[in-house]
Amino acid sequence: MIDEIVEVHRRAFVHDERVPGLVRELFAGGYAVLSFSEEVDGRVVGHVMCSWSTIEDSDARLLQLSPLGVLPEFQGRGHGSSLVRRTLDAVRAMGEPALLLEGNPKYYGRFGFVRADELGLLPPPETLYEWAFQVAIFDRDRLPQGRVRYAPPFAH
Repeated sequence: MIDEIVEVHRRAFVHDERVPGLVRELFAGGYAVLSFSEEVDGRVVGHVMCSWSTIEDSDARLLQLSPLGVLPEFQGRGHGSSLVRRTLDAVRAMGEPALLLEGNPKYYGRFGFVRADELGLLPPPETLYEWAFQVAIFDRDRLPQGRVRYAPPFAH
């Protein structure tokens, strides 16, 4: 099934050949904490995973949603939204205070994600667009603050 998942990300991120390798590395290195797929007629058409990110100079950690991919011919049919909702529900059920991601605010804002830096969570150095670094908060009282560090495979 991992080969099918990697193929989803290869086709979803056709302009970024690093993503399929990242997916393999996250699985192989044991970094994948959550992994959900969408299937149509037994075929994997979408996939999302979460890994732990740490907060610099602390013991705190938060889950990060990344990557999320849907086969091009199945995009716009609700598969990505379903994967985001399933992930949010799972992270909330785990009792985690928040979920991080780096993505389009217009897309993820409808799921409750807001700019993370405005809440004291600073993006990792490898972040390309600070405005895209976001967080969905489940328990603000337990939300850590500081510079986020992605799982090691993201540094490559």
